[in-house]
Amino acid sequence: MDLSVEGKSERIPPGSHICQLYRKVSEIPGVTARLLRVGLTASEKCLFAAAPAQVQELREELASLNVDVNAALASGQLVLHEERESFLANGSRFDPYFLLSSHQTFIAQALREGWKAVRISIDMSWLTSDAATPEQILKYEAASDAVFTFQNAPIIALMHYDHNKLMPGLVAELLKLHPISVVGKYIKRNPYYLNSEQYMLKVLRMSRDKDQGRASS
Repeated sequence: MDLSVEGKSERIPPGSHICQLYRKVSEIPGVTARLLRVGLTASEKCLFAAAPAQVQELREELASLNVDVNAALASGQLVLHEERESFLANGSRFDPYFLLSSHQTFIAQALREGWKAVRISIDMSWLTSDAATPEQILKYEAASDAVFTFQNAPIIALMHYDHNKLMPGLVAELLKLHPISVVGKYIKRNPYYLNSEQYMLKVLRMSRDKDQGRASS
């Protein structure tokens, strides 16, 4: 078992790219703690990034699962981020490729340190608030899926989005880009999952057409 929600569990292979749509931020720590606990037990390096309150809740949830959080932090196996600047280009601008590059750097560093793989979990609503357009978010998700899933990278990525803050159209597009989704109390394997490489070309065409439209107006 790698991922558990309300008693239902799924085995998550390397390269998996998971989306959680939440209505309350309190839904994040429970799902994330169980995913990271498995990684910590399996000699994998783990990262969680969110607002300070969610980071504290995760620490408490891990402790309730008998994880020695302080020891994991001291060894460098567990990394917690409460500031979003390190994930934004120049500390302020959301760049999908910059964020993807940070994940790849984290993987390379973990492997050099002797860890077997990595697990990352980021509250994307916290990260992208006032910093990203819907097109940038889709570009990031499509590029991440193309890199991680199709290259079978040694990473499991769990990204969280506040359902209340997303336009309905963006929710539908996000779900297309994730083979596994967590929605409320349910883990769902997505029958509408698309080839992200083709989707990435679609997003790039949309951005190009929008830029051309602005240039001609």
